[in-house]
Amino acid sequence: MTTLLFYKNVVALDRELHKSLKIKPAEHLKFAADASALPIVMGEFVEVARQFPIGFLRVEGGGIMPVALVGLPGGKNLFLTEDGKWDAPYIPAFVRRYPFVFAETGDNQLTLCIDRDYEGFDDNEGVPLFAEDGEPDTAVKSVIELLSEFQRQHTVTQQFIERLEQAGILMEASANATLADGRNLSLQGLLVVDEQKFRALPETTVNEWFRNGDMGLVYAHLLSLGNLLELVRRQPAAAE
Repeated sequence: MTTLLFYKNVVALDRELHKSLKIKPAEHLKFAADASALPIVMGEFVEVARQFPIGFLRVEGGGIMPVALVGLPGGKNLFLTEDGKWDAPYIPAFVRRYPFVFAETGDNQLTLCIDRDYEGFDDNEGVPLFAEDGEPDTAVKSVIELLSEFQRQHTVTQQFIERLEQAGILMEASANATLADGRNLSLQGLLVVDEQKFRALPETTVNEWFRNGDMGLVYAHLLSLGNLLELVRRQPAAAE
């Protein structure tokens, strides 16, 4: 899984090169139509678990990240309407931050970037990205706050994943479902918590995870897997 998904033409936001650039609100979220799994951070687990299955996927470079499953692997986003509206109460931050993103450009250095192909950028209409003095305008300041919190959450989320790996409780899920039209669907490559190994954790680990909040995250993940049925229900019928 790539960590940039629907970003196509990522460039650093430059106060000279983009001084006249403005941004218009997204009229739709069709850019996320081909994303069946969206990276999430631990602060989103509770909201995500109410609507989407939470799983873990290996990413480029060998790492693991938690994701909200909004479709079946290799399929489409099942929570977008035909006109690109989000058909669920909660929109993951990974979608809300688009077309902005932080890029690591050095040791502990992050650069604010944009997807220049985002159709909402315009030189004439919209909210300016930079003020007349060349400093980031209100819109960019708000984005920086969102991205900074996402980055902070990403760091602690990776620490949570490392604890799961060290405890040896992640396993590859294997699930099959038969649709109403007779098609068989298979879920492969998704990592989930092995409940049997989870229940066998040493008492010291259980106490530590209870204190630091890991226990609640694991339970949110396990409960969220019941939402896999919603993905099957939303799967469109086969074309005639």
